[in-house]
Amino acid sequence: MPVPADWYPVYINKRLWRDLDVQFNFYSTLDESITDCDCLFISSRFFTLHTKDDGDLSRTLEQIASYREKTKVIWFDFRDSTGNTQFEVLPHVDLYLKKQLLKDLTLYQKPLYGNRVYTNYIHEKFSISDSYDESCLPLQPEYEKKLGISWNPGLLDFRGGINPVMVRNLLTDKYESVSKIRHQIDWQNPLSERSHNMLALFSTNYKRETVAWQRKNIVHELRKINDNKIVFDKKVPLAEEISIRKQSKIILSLFGWGEICSRDFQAFIAGSCLVAADTTHLRTWPTTHIPHKTYWPIKWDLSDIGEVYETLIGDNKLRFSLAMAGQQRYKQAWSLEGRKMFCDRLVKKIRTL
Repeated sequence: MPVPADWYPVYINKRLWRDLDVQFNFYSTLDESITDCDCLFISSRFFTLHTKDDGDLSRTLEQIASYREKTKVIWFDFRDSTGNTQFEVLPHVDLYLKKQLLKDLTLYQKPLYGNRVYTNYIHEKFSISDSYDESCLPLQPEYEKKLGISWNPGLLDFRGGINPVMVRNLLTDKYESVSKIRHQIDWQNPLSERSHNMLALFSTNYKRETVAWQRKNIVHELRKINDNKIVFDKKVPLAEEISIRKQSKIILSLFGWGEICSRDFQAFIAGSCLVAADTTHLRTWPTTHIPHKTYWPIKWDLSDIGEVYETLIGDNKLRFSLAMAGQQRYKQAWSLEGRKMFCDRLVKKIRTL
């Protein structure tokens, strides 16, 4: 697909954009024609502000400001967490949209260790430090009104699969963007028989200890549970992991570079009960994570994982209810109604500038 993954919901809804008389053009290089539009969307991944020295950053911000002299500009912060912000662009854009935002926006006005509220928590509670420092420009209150939410990873393509499945998905996506066919997702029945109690496989290869803390320490906590029907602390090929997902009653998701991630939505697709680190500190869209209804939250220090595991494995009705509600909520996002809502919502943001 010639479109970067972050723009997937824009690409896949081409047919619906036509109904709204909206057209998108995608650019992977700078072109004089990019400001020949009603609104310019800029991905944070294109300019990679965090890699630039002061001189390069200043020139980049001047360049962004020059675009705004010709058209409306929306900055899409596609980085994973509620933190790790790029507020230096705020004076130069009309709107700053992020995948997820802290409910308490005043937290952006002060420094957080590791630029994330949860890495700050790990640092303060366990005295964990990173090998290098990062800092973000604090939010100036006068720019708060420019902040908004784009869409979370649930609207990206996390179906996964080995080559034949990937080829099928790419082909159906192409036809779907122009024809009235349903989005191809292999939803698994939450009530199906499953041989694994829980899947808890994570990458821990992070340069920052505060980011890796949950994923590293969960191994110790799961060993204390001592259940051989928990799949954890091993590496398996992708095809095998996908198969295990479909056979897992529970899928555990923990923070990494961000809070809500692909694993959450893969759990919904697999029809598994999602157990995840508590995300009630954030706002996002679409709203799929409703505590004790679509997922079961655990504490950031992992201290209640054993209790939560025993509760859910011992209560089939509760576990099925969570799995079914989570999947149904996510299905709504990919329904025709949900996709129209996505398009209407984005158009409204553009037209209110």
